[in-house]
Amino acid sequence: MSNRLMVSGRIRHGAYRPRTRRGFALVAVLMIAMVAVVVALATSMLTMSTVLVQAGSDRSAAVDDAAISALEDERSRLNAHIDSVPLEGYLTVADNQTISGTNIKRSIWVSRIGNADSLGNAGEYGVQAEIVAKAVDGYGNVAIRRSQVYQQSFARYAWFTNIARSTNGSVLWWALGAQVHGPVHANDTIYIWNGATPSPQATFGDEVSTTRVVLNKGSADFKKGAPKEGVTHIPMPATADLNILKSIASRAGYAFTPDVVTGDSALATMRIEFVAIDSDNDGNTTGPNDGYFKVYQLLPALPFGAGFTMARPPEPPSAASGAPVPSGSAVPLDSVLYSRNCGVTAVVAGRTAIPTTFGQIAHRAAGTYADRMQDKAAAFDDDDARCFLGGDDRLSPTGVFRANDGAGYWMPRTSGSVPATVAARADGAYLWPLSPALNPNFRGVIFVEGKVAVSGTVRGRLTLASRNTMVIVHNLIQATSPSVTTGACRATDDAVGLIGGGYVMYADNTLTSPQSRRTTANGGDWMWPRKDFDPADNRPDLAVHAALMGLQSVAAENSALPPGGLTPNRYVNRGTLRVIGGIVQNRTGQSGTFSGNNLHGFMGDRSFNRCMLLYPPPYFPTTGHWARSQYYEVNPLNFSPASWFAGR
Repeated sequence: MSNRLMVSGRIRHGAYRPRTRRGFALVAVLMIAMVAVVVALATSMLTMSTVLVQAGSDRSAAVDDAAISALEDERSRLNAHIDSVPLEGYLTVADNQTISGTNIKRSIWVSRIGNADSLGNAGEYGVQAEIVAKAVDGYGNVAIRRSQVYQQSFARYAWFTNIARSTNGSVLWWALGAQVHGPVHANDTIYIWNGATPSPQATFGDEVSTTRVVLNKGSADFKKGAPKEGVTHIPMPATADLNILKSIASRAGYAFTPDVVTGDSALATMRIEFVAIDSDNDGNTTGPNDGYFKVYQLLPALPFGAGFTMARPPEPPSAASGAPVPSGSAVPLDSVLYSRNCGVTAVVAGRTAIPTTFGQIAHRAAGTYADRMQDKAAAFDDDDARCFLGGDDRLSPTGVFRANDGAGYWMPRTSGSVPATVAARADGAYLWPLSPALNPNFRGVIFVEGKVAVSGTVRGRLTLASRNTMVIVHNLIQATSPSVTTGACRATDDAVGLIGGGYVMYADNTLTSPQSRRTTANGGDWMWPRKDFDPADNRPDLAVHAALMGLQSVAAENSALPPGGLTPNRYVNRGTLRVIGGIVQNRTGQSGTFSGNNLHGFMGDRSFNRCMLLYPPPYFPTTGHWARSQYYEVNPLNFSPASWFAGR
């Protein structure tokens, strides 16, 4: 038999053998090796990438830190007065300056925010500035950061003084239970009396700081913790800042100059009276167009005497006319009985009026002194006798407005406008608006080139500045009650700042000080008790709602003790001085003086308007300290300082 095999219909010779697959293992090994290499390379690349990213991130963070630190460096330089913020444009502080020990360069620029309304050391809403810093390293990493900074207003202080001594060098003490409810700072020692009663001698309701020390701390109660001692000196504003305020006021036509300059440092012949009027007939005087003021000036001939504007007791007529003027007397006898500011009030045609003033009552030609002065004395003693400031409607025989009363005149309005309801008033042409809507150029500043008296009700936000002395001759209050708590504060609330280039004084006049008369011509007793002629319901207190700044002092006129040798009833107790706001002064002034139980001047009661912390009076001077607000990032693409600061 043949050994051939039949396979699939074909004849094959011999047994079957599979085909050999040569090189497959090598390929497999190569492929595995390649994968390993790729994985290793990927791992290496990933590791390298991580290192590079980390390095880049570190460089970026270093550049960012350099920009932020540059912002703080510049704020420190501003507070150290090394640099200053320009009134216009921007200042280049550093230009590609290399940071020591690095390959980072930085540039710094600073500019004022709102140049048009933030002139010099004052701003309508404080002084604000912007610092911009750019940092770039050698690898091209760039960071630009900006920071807004602002200067704190002096209106933030309830009490501030540069020198805590009187002009003769005497120490002025916190004593007799004195209280102050807002922030306090002194560039001098704060002196607290160490008497046993009352206890505490002084109470401080907020933070207290001093560049020196607080003497007798144990005699005071510090509600917000221990006082800060040895802090940085805060300089008072310069008198040159008054020129800036005058410039701002002049734009609105609200810069005034008295016609008459005469008398002592506290005798003002011009006065500004603030008036709140319900111009929109909504039943209140807190509307945006309800605030106005009037300006009264004495005539140069001084028909009723230089003190008529501020209701000072006048000098009696000369002795030749029968008036008693004892030789050698420092205080003329019965001078108040010759006043044209005082008289017996009456209701005439529904209006309060003084048909006849003390000065218009003729004294008798013969008889003793008491006989000659009898009619005047009767008017003085009348329960309805009152005194008013020069130009007041109530000094008219019929209680009507008079543009010219024979002694002085109300200045007609020359800028701004008033609503029809206000224009229809008898004094409509003499009312100046405190609303920017009625005078678009009004930026909240009124300026007087000289001494000025001030009183009335303020509806609006304003700073009134005087080149010389400002005298508060009667109550000065806000139409909206000032906030003495932490209640809600609004940017539209009333805010008043008073700045005296010399002094801010509380007047010693026939309204604020009780008056006396004698019974005989020479050396007779003064009538006791003294008579209060203030027409206000809160008499004998004086209310002041304002932040007060005296570049010399804030004090009461004639607050020191009377001349020696006078009896105790010559001491004038003027009641309580109630200030809601703040007092800022170069040298501490006095509001009153004690001798035993006798007070000459005012007893002080100070509260702080906390809304001044958020919304100070417009253009009220600032402390010069730049505080940080917050940081922002700036896109570096196509950045240039010229384009960035243009129009800011």
